[in-house]
Amino acid sequence: MSDLINEFVLWEPLKITTVVMFIIVIVLLPFSGFWSVIMLFAIVCLWSRVPCLLSTFTKDFEVVDFFVVMLAIHVGGIFGGIFGILLMLFSRIFGPQEWWLYTVKDGISIMVCGFLTPLFYFVTGGSAINTIYLFTIVRYALYILLTVFLEPDYLGLELSLCAIGALEAYLFNTFIMNTFEEHLSKLFIGGVHFSFGLFAITLGLIVLFFSIGRLARRLENYLTPEEKPQDEFHGLIF
Repeated sequence: MSDLINEFVLWEPLKITTVVMFIIVIVLLPFSGFWSVIMLFAIVCLWSRVPCLLSTFTKDFEVVDFFVVMLAIHVGGIFGGIFGILLMLFSRIFGPQEWWLYTVKDGISIMVCGFLTPLFYFVTGGSAINTIYLFTIVRYALYILLTVFLEPDYLGLELSLCAIGALEAYLFNTFIMNTFEEHLSKLFIGGVHFSFGLFAITLGLIVLFFSIGRLARRLENYLTPEEKPQDEFHGLIF
């Protein structure tokens, strides 16, 4: 099982990269609390992508969209959008089996939605949870639109996967926003500042996402033990 999982996630490079990122957090702390926090956000987002890289059942178990929304609301839409696409593309390095056009399409969708998040926030009357709902709807729509132009032959597959993933996205985003939005918002009061509580939570979330990823991979191999061609699920939606 571990050998199979290693085919989907480059664990050693991921672990080394995480250690380096934690060192950068510590080095930056005396000079810029803002960039230390952004680096912690990046670590959480990177590890939240692990379940997505491992299994077709967990494409929505990432929190990139949540942090993009929070950054776009409190720092700026351009910053949030760029943060989102960079995390999507960077995390793909550690998941060589993920179809590259999926990463590109989803990354572009997240970036554009990040740019538009301040507008979503205004339209929803300053409701963060409704903002992420609107963010997700537009993200799906953009993803499908990009599929029409880049991979029209897989449009039917993508539409069916979007339909399946919609409920998962709604439930997960609702849970994440209701659980963490209030606490995270406090970091932005009076300017972004470092929190040792966030540092501890980051470590805990890494363990959580690692566990979810391994469990999801076991489930998928139990349900679909036969080996499938890579192209069959090339464009799995979030």
